[in-house]
Amino acid sequence: MINLETMPPRYPKNGTFELTLRCNLHCKMCMFRREDCENTTLLQDEMTTQQWVDMARQVAEAGTISLLITGGEPMLRKDFCEIYRGIYEQGFIITLYTNATMVTEKVMQTLRECPPHRIGITLYGANNDSYNKVCGMANGFDKAIEGINQLRTLPSAIEYRMTLIKDNIGDLDAICQLVEGFGGTVTNPLFVFAPVRGGCMPVQECRLCAKDSVNTMINRSVSKIEEMIPDSLKSKVRIKLKEPTFECHSSEPKMTLLGCSAGMDSYTITYDGKLIGCQTLGVFSTDAVKDGFSVAWEKYPFQVRLPEEPEECTVCESKNFCKACPAVRMAECGSLDGVPKYICDFSMALKKKVVG
Repeated sequence: MINLETMPPRYPKNGTFELTLRCNLHCKMCMFRREDCENTTLLQDEMTTQQWVDMARQVAEAGTISLLITGGEPMLRKDFCEIYRGIYEQGFIITLYTNATMVTEKVMQTLRECPPHRIGITLYGANNDSYNKVCGMANGFDKAIEGINQLRTLPSAIEYRMTLIKDNIGDLDAICQLVEGFGGTVTNPLFVFAPVRGGCMPVQECRLCAKDSVNTMINRSVSKIEEMIPDSLKSKVRIKLKEPTFECHSSEPKMTLLGCSAGMDSYTITYDGKLIGCQTLGVFSTDAVKDGFSVAWEKYPFQVRLPEEPEECTVCESKNFCKACPAVRMAECGSLDGVPKYICDFSMALKKKVVG
């Protein structure tokens, strides 16, 4: 049970506004995408323009400093520009996530007048064929490059991401070279986990096996380090991977609700107005529209009920390498106390790569 007397102060510094779950792409590895037949219902349930603008005012008053605007694809909303302007006027440090295929002149005019601090762009392949296989959009690569070239004219920092699956792993080097030409680098998630919050895409069928995912991640990291070593020192330098440790150097234990900062200093407002601690875990929520943000934020900890960690996880030899959290367990197993085999395989492969 949550005890008010021992609950440390919680400050909603970092927020995420999920403007929609709808998207113009059908990416095989999307965690959130619903069936197309659900779009009508999703659209009906989405918060209105004024509700989003009012929510932005409420979270600003509550102390939110940094705000991520995401989806689905946020630019798919016909009122995206109106919502974005209303949010921008509250003075947040704004990050905008997009697939860059829906960048219109109206959107660009809005972003020129109200530039976000950062833009996160996800790329899905190095050509139209890959976009067609991964996202179901025959001209997706051309549209993305067109959008990127427009977004690069803004004074915003741009971050590029790529989710690796079987269908686009062969495009990785080409994507890296492309992004280097833009003056950036590509980041990848450690692994792709199963759909969340009612997502329907066949992620388990298209994602890399755990071993391939680990090898790709480690080999890329080592290569980047090697590139930074001067030629004169290459023969003298040996790169050694270090096993992670989780020592607590604080005299006081750190309070957490979900094993991280979610719900403590960060939150998500979903497309339909729910407050959740983490965008990937919808099991625990409060109603930010009905109750207002501040009340919903205060109520949230009392919704969280986590079971004990499975015994086999507490004694696992790969525990230090494990990336399982309540959201991952729920996605992979359908329960908060499940043992996610894919993550187990990933952790064991990572340990073997690091320790030997």
